[in-house]
Amino acid sequence: MARNPMSCVESAPPYRTAHDSIESPPQNNTITTMRLPILSAALAAICLSLPATAQVQVFGGTGMRANSTLVLFGADLMAGITVTHGQPEWHDDYTSKLDSLKGKTHRLGKDLWTTFMTSIPVAIGGVTVPAGSYVVGLQCSKDGKFALALMDATKAMKKGAMPFVPWTWKADVVVPFKLNKNVAKESVAKMTMTLAANKDDPMTGTFTLAWGPHTLTSDLKVMPKKMKATKLEGHGEHGGKKAKAHSEHGGKQ
Repeated sequence: MARNPMSCVESAPPYRTAHDSIESPPQNNTITTMRLPILSAALAAICLSLPATAQVQVFGGTGMRANSTLVLFGADLMAGITVTHGQPEWHDDYTSKLDSLKGKTHRLGKDLWTTFMTSIPVAIGGVTVPAGSYVVGLQCSKDGKFALALMDATKAMKKGAMPFVPWTWKADVVVPFKLNKNVAKESVAKMTMTLAANKDDPMTGTFTLAWGPHTLTSDLKVMPKKMKATKLEGHGEHGGKKAKAHSEHGGKQ
């Protein structure tokens, strides 16, 4: 899990008020008594504002994010699907920590949210994802089964949901992925996510997450209007002309 970058900042040291440092001359007693509370209030307002300002820390900056996109054109079809994410680096000791992921939902990628956007309903691992824009986390069940947890992006932003704090919100859609251990011929140094269409049937494909020697994979199916995921089990039964898919994988933004 990513380390929480936020840390506490000590408050400013105690300060003296005007009553502690100014003695009122007897001859101006009436005037001084009127002014000192005003001066004290002004100093207190200034001093009390300093700790709040000091507690604000800024992280982030300009960086590159990876992106994979599918754009499909066909009879009565024009659709786009894309995933965008940061790329954390793999370390060999991560394999031994896989069990620590069980029973939790985690940050996925690097920096701010991994995002998934689709202009048409799609089925991922047999689960329908409605058209929309989503923020994405990584979920691992108590028995070690992985899934992506998707939450409507607008809803997440309005709730102030952030990926590097404890997961406190409910996902709108949870799509299953299969963990494939030690299948990569070469270890993937930086995390990649790839959307790929099948050549024989562009309406179907795969969604693959690769990191280190392992991958997470799931089937991807584009959903024609008024057709449920269960009716797409047989390839090539989509009606109309065969769609053409244009894909871009691993690009940088």
